[in-house]
Amino acid sequence: MAIPDVKQMSTEDLDALLLAIALERAKRQPQVAMEQPKTMEAALDPRWHISMADANTVLQLRHPGYGWVGYVIPPASRAQLVTFLLQHALLPAPNPGSPPSPPAPSAGGGTVH
Repeated sequence: MAIPDVKQMSTEDLDALLLAIALERAKRQPQVAMEQPKTMEAALDPRWHISMADANTVLQLRHPGYGWVGYVIPPASRAQLVTFLLQHALLPAPNPGSPPSPPAPSAGGGTVH
Protein backbone atom coordinates (compact mmCIF):
# COMPACT_ATOMS: atom_id res chain seq x y z
CA MET A 1 0.00 0.00 0.00
CA ALA A 2 1.31 3.42 -0.91
CA ILE A 3 1.17 5.97 1.91
CA PRO A 4 0.57 9.53 0.67
CA ASP A 5 3.36 12.07 1.01
CA VAL A 6 1.82 13.96 3.93
CA LYS A 7 4.46 16.69 3.75
CA GLN A 8 2.92 17.82 0.48
CA MET A 9 -0.66 17.88 1.81
CA SER A 10 -2.52 20.99 2.94
CA THR A 11 -3.73 21.24 6.53
CA GLU A 12 -7.31 20.81 5.27
CA ASP A 13 -6.33 17.59 3.46
CA LEU A 14 -4.48 16.34 6.55
CA ASP A 15 -7.54 17.03 8.73
CA ALA A 16 -9.76 15.15 6.28
CA LEU A 17 -7.32 12.23 6.19
CA LEU A 18 -7.13 12.06 10.01
CA LEU A 19 -10.92 12.01 10.24
CA ALA A 20 -11.27 9.33 7.57
CA ILE A 21 -8.63 7.16 9.24
CA ALA A 22 -10.21 7.55 12.70
CA LEU A 23 -13.71 6.72 11.43
CA GLU A 24 -12.45 3.66 9.55
CA ARG A 25 -10.33 2.47 12.51
CA ALA A 26 -13.37 2.61 14.80
CA LYS A 27 -15.10 0.06 12.53
CA ARG A 28 -12.20 -2.42 12.49
CA GLN A 29 -11.36 -5.44 14.59
CA PRO A 30 -9.58 -5.91 16.85
CA GLN A 31 -10.81 -2.80 18.65
CA VAL A 32 -8.36 -0.38 20.19
CA ALA A 33 -7.21 -1.94 23.47
CA MET A 34 -9.11 -0.89 26.60
CA GLU A 35 -5.87 -1.04 28.62
CA GLN A 36 -3.82 2.13 28.75
CA PRO A 37 -0.55 1.93 26.78
CA LYS A 38 2.76 2.01 28.64
CA THR A 39 3.82 5.05 26.59
CA MET A 40 1.83 7.59 24.62
CA GLU A 41 2.05 10.98 23.01
CA ALA A 42 0.42 13.57 25.25
CA ALA A 43 -0.44 17.23 24.78
CA LEU A 44 0.63 19.43 27.69
CA ASP A 45 -2.14 21.56 29.21
CA PRO A 46 -4.57 21.30 26.28
CA ARG A 47 -7.41 23.70 25.67
CA TRP A 48 -10.70 22.14 26.65
CA HIS A 49 -14.41 22.81 26.49
CA ILE A 50 -17.25 21.26 28.50
CA SER A 51 -20.97 21.36 27.77
CA MET A 52 -24.08 19.32 28.53
CA ALA A 53 -26.09 17.08 26.20
CA ASP A 54 -29.17 15.95 28.08
CA ALA A 55 -27.81 14.29 31.27
CA ASN A 56 -24.38 13.69 29.73
CA THR A 57 -21.28 15.86 29.74
CA VAL A 58 -19.57 16.61 26.44
CA LEU A 59 -15.82 17.03 26.95
CA GLN A 60 -13.69 18.32 24.09
CA LEU A 61 -9.89 18.31 24.32
CA ARG A 62 -7.61 19.97 21.78
CA HIS A 63 -4.60 17.97 20.59
CA PRO A 64 -2.09 19.84 18.37
CA GLY A 65 -2.01 16.95 15.87
CA TYR A 66 -5.42 15.30 16.12
CA GLY A 67 -7.42 18.50 16.58
CA TRP A 68 -10.46 18.66 18.83
CA VAL A 69 -11.37 15.22 20.18
CA GLY A 70 -14.79 14.88 21.78
CA TYR A 71 -16.15 12.54 24.44
CA VAL A 72 -19.70 12.06 25.72
CA ILE A 73 -19.47 11.14 29.40
CA PRO A 74 -22.55 9.71 31.15
CA PRO A 75 -23.36 10.74 34.73
CA ALA A 76 -21.81 7.72 36.49
CA SER A 77 -18.50 8.05 34.62
CA ARG A 78 -18.58 11.82 35.14
CA ALA A 79 -18.86 11.27 38.91
CA GLN A 80 -15.83 8.94 38.85
CA LEU A 81 -13.83 11.39 36.74
CA VAL A 82 -14.68 14.30 39.04
CA THR A 83 -13.62 12.21 42.05
CA PHE A 84 -10.20 11.49 40.52
CA LEU A 85 -9.71 15.10 39.39
CA LEU A 86 -10.62 16.41 42.84
CA GLN A 87 -8.22 13.96 44.49
CA HIS A 88 -5.45 15.12 42.16
CA ALA A 89 -6.30 18.78 42.74
CA LEU A 90 -5.97 18.31 46.50
CA LEU A 91 -2.58 16.57 46.38
CA PRO A 92 0.34 18.59 47.74
CA ALA A 93 2.70 20.09 45.21
CA PRO A 94 5.71 17.82 44.54
CA ASN A 95 9.08 18.78 45.95
CA PRO A 96 11.48 20.08 43.29
CA GLY A 97 13.89 17.33 42.25
CA SER A 98 11.76 14.45 43.54
CA PRO A 99 10.75 11.75 41.07
CA PRO A 100 7.16 11.92 39.85
CA SER A 101 4.63 9.57 41.45
CA PRO A 102 3.10 6.92 39.22
CA PRO A 103 -0.41 7.80 38.08
CA ALA A 104 -3.33 6.36 40.04
CA PRO A 105 -5.16 3.64 38.13
CA SER A 106 -8.43 4.73 36.62
CA ALA A 107 -10.92 3.52 34.09
CA GLY A 108 -13.93 4.85 32.39
CA GLY A 109 -16.50 4.86 29.79
CA GLY A 110 -17.74 3.16 26.74
CA THR A 111 -17.92 4.29 23.15
CA VAL A 112 -20.30 6.67 21.37
CA HIS A 113 -20.07 6.99 17.60
